[in-house]
Amino acid sequence: MHYRLQAWLRENQCDEFEYLGKRPDALGIPQHWYRIAYQEVTVDQVEELELMDDAESEPL
Repeated sequence: MHYRLQAWLRENQCDEFEYLGKRPDALGIPQHWYRIAYQEVTVDQVEELELMDDAESEPL
């Protein structure tokens, strides 16, 4: 999944999605970290990436 996310980031621009680098998780295992909106998640927590058109998204 990490390689798929990196490819997507190279091809697209999004303020809501950012690669944060590799650092240890809660168990001390090095993981790739991403910021999705205001949440920091490890790559193993990302199951899929689905884009929404602004017209389809609901207000927060």
